[in-house]
Order: sequence, then structure tokens, then C-alpha cells
Amino acid sequence: MPELAYVTIAAIAAGLLSLAVAIILIQNATWTQYLVKLGTPFAAGVLLIASFRDLLPHGVEEQGTSVLNGTLIAILIFFLIEKGFRNFHHHHEEDLTENRNSAQGWIFLVGDTFHNVVDGIALGSAFLISPATGFIATIALVSHDIPLEVGEFGMQLKSGFTKKQTITRNLLSSSTVLIGALVAFQFGSVIELPLGYLYGGIAGFFIYIALSDIVPTIHSSESRRFGLQTGFLIFGLFFGLTVATFAHNYIEVERDQIHPGHSRGSVVR
Repeated sequence: MPELAYVTIAAIAAGLLSLAVAIILIQNATWTQYLVKLGTPFAAGVLLIASFRDLLPHGVEEQGTSVLNGTLIAILIFFLIEKGFRNFHHHHEEDLTENRNSAQGWIFLVGDTFHNVVDGIALGSAFLISPATGFIATIALVSHDIPLEVGEFGMQLKSGFTKKQTITRNLLSSSTVLIGALVAFQFGSVIELPLGYLYGGIAGFFIYIALSDIVPTIHSSESRRFGLQTGFLIFGLFFGLTVATFAHNYIEVERDQIHPGHSRGSVVR
């Protein structure tokens, strides 16, 4: 099944790329600070454009207003998850300068593992909709996870973990992206899922991350009214729009040429 191969490659690439960039950039404190400061608003732009330009319009077009119900439910669910798991997604640059103990390092590692599982579920679910949507979700998640991984990598080192321990433990944590993606994709491939709620749920996840954490961080940390962080958020919007346009104009057309008559969402039976 080609779609299963796409899911596997995307999940492995997302996990390993985020970890590899973290290992490289954490060697330089200046690079780390800039990536966390500017990479997160860029990620917010990509997440928002993926939701409002791709997932929601296509979802409403094909599944009706149930998509919006799915978005609302997802936002509420992730709000409750974050209330229950304080470190579900966390990448404030000020944390890189705080002293932490080993217990706090383990807390962040557990939170990162749980977050990776949720990322994997979102990724596998996106590929159930179409390869193009899965590709867009991969770009959105990688954009968000790279600065997140760098921040958490730094915090675990400051908590007392050695570099070898941090790399090994984060490698194991990153593998849960693949587990979550494969479980979600395989489960959705054999059981009929409400695609409207699937569209809306992924969009709700992206919107919640962007607006509940990243955008408030820009407001609190940007000294100028319209500074670099605002500029990178807008850049992320344009980048995400370009990726979405490419994905649907090229990937979907190519797939239709190879598999004529294969419609979006047909993998969900």
C-alpha cells in the first residue's frame, strides 16, 4: 500500500529531522535562542495556513459543517489535555535560562513523548484524507517540532542529563511519532471514520497549538509593536500557502494520473 509507505517515511523524517536539528543547534546558544524565538512564530503561520487554507475549506466542501464541530471538539479536548499534562507542548525561550533538576528533565521528556504520540496520530490521520494533506501536515508538524525539540533538548541538558542520555532518550521519544502515525492510519484504514470530524480534528489541533501558546508568546516577548517574530509568523503563512498549493497541484494530480478514479479519502472504507 503506497499510502502506508508515505506515512512511515513522513513519520520517521519528522521525528529524526527535529532531533537532528536539535543536536546540531544546541551546540551554539545564540543559534538556539534565535531558532526558538523566530522558529516558533514561523511554525504558527504554517499551522494556521494549513488549517484555514487547506483542511477546513476542503473539509467543508466535502463533508459539510460537521468539520467545524470536529474543530471545536478538538480544541476543547486539547485544552483539557494541556490542563492535565502541563508540559504537553512547551517551548518558551525563557526556559532555556532557568536552572532545573533531573526530575523536571524527566517531566519534560514524558511530556515530549506524549506530544509526539499526538503528533503521530494527527499525521497518520492526515494521510487518511489524502497524500497531499499528509504532506502538508508533515511540513506543519516539523516546523513546529524543530524549535520545540531544541528548547526541550536544552532544558534536559540543564536538568542534569548528559548529552548521550539526552540524545538516546529523545531518540526513543521521537520513535513514538511513527507508532502514533501507524496506529492511526491502520485503524482508520479498516474502520469507517467520519472524515468531516477528521478534517476538523486535525485543524483544531493545529489551531490550538498556534493560538493558545505560540501567538501569546509573541505578544509577551516581542519588544517592538511589529518585530521579527511578527514578520516570521507572516512568512510562515506565505510558506504554508506555497506548500499547500504545491501539494494539491502536483501530488494529487500525479496520484490521479497513476491511479485514475482514486478519490480523496477512499482509503477509509
